[in-house]
Amino acid sequence: MNRLALLALLLVACPADDDDSVAVDDDDSVAVDDDDTAVVDDDDSGAVDDDDAGDDDDSAAAWDALGQAIDASELEDVTVLFGTADGTVFTHVKGDSTPDRTYLIASASKWLSSITALSMVEDELWALDDHPQQYLSWWTDDDADPRSRVTLEQLLAFTSGFQGSMDDVPCVEDGETTLEACAQAIYADFFVWEPGTTYYYGPPHMQVAAAMGTVSTGDRWNRLFRDHVATPLGLPATAAFAVPSLNNPRAAGGATASAEDYAAVLTALAGGELLSPASLEVMAADHTGAGVTLEHRPDTAADGRDWHYGLGCWRECEDAVYGTECDQPGVLSSPGAFGFYPFWDQARGFWGVVSTQILTGGAEVTVPLGQAWAELAADAMGLAE
Repeated sequence: MNRLALLALLLVACPADDDDSVAVDDDDSVAVDDDDTAVVDDDDSGAVDDDDAGDDDDSAAAWDALGQAIDASELEDVTVLFGTADGTVFTHVKGDSTPDRTYLIASASKWLSSITALSMVEDELWALDDHPQQYLSWWTDDDADPRSRVTLEQLLAFTSGFQGSMDDVPCVEDGETTLEACAQAIYADFFVWEPGTTYYYGPPHMQVAAAMGTVSTGDRWNRLFRDHVATPLGLPATAAFAVPSLNNPRAAGGATASAEDYAAVLTALAGGELLSPASLEVMAADHTGAGVTLEHRPDTAADGRDWHYGLGCWRECEDAVYGTECDQPGVLSSPGAFGFYPFWDQARGFWGVVSTQILTGGAEVTVPLGQAWAELAADAMGLAE
């Protein structure tokens, strides 16, 4: 399925049942009430209250500079949000984008799947050191077969030994199959390395993890996401895993969400309301350090940078070689191929969302823009280094 077809799918997604339905209105926006909508002024810049960012001249000038930088960017339609554990403090929209417009978020889905999986760990539905054969009857338990040593943690860290990019793994684009059947195809055809030794950025790992979750609970991956993340945060039905289908969503790239939806997730993460401190620590830890070969990373993580990976999210590093400084708490992110870019600066205590839809090379455009805008936001919030 090509990217235009995926966009079309978003517009015509049909509800499977009340619990798992994905519904969008005519302009692709989720209808929300006044309490859920950011207050914006006449020039589309978000209003910032005194508690969050102050009202001194320097702060106001910094927010103005950020709005001007967004307007001056090459992006025609974009929503940019910044906030803290207390919520959104800045909203700026340009063009036809809106804070509640639902987008295909591509690889920004990975972070949501990881959060879902970790919440299930906290609820004792499974454990990070569990193996697929504990849930999938056809998975080998033969000690001589390295696939028997795959763990849930390795699947979430993309170090499980599987390879394959989105265009290489046909079943992750097949809306007529199921998660379990897709996982079985991955099991048969895409295993290469001893688990825990090699990082490969691609959909097989999380597709297997999601199959483990659905088989063990009897619920769709979208229902697990709704129960553990979306419903507790009050997210609309359009925050969902339904591409290419509800029965076989791409756990690593098939979610839809708006800027407001992801902002709610990041606010809850930053406030410690969505995951426990222990889960946050393991999610943010470097799972691709010494002893792990970084076999395949997207350009945004390897072009002049040396980003490492946590569980479902990147540990951003500006350096060409990942070192001691990059190993400190810093920026976690999960950029999507279509330009949706959520990030959380743990060190400075704020998050950001760049929400747009660029069907080719989106992350390569929005990541550097988002990084530059984050510095202006940090300045406005008095958090600049």
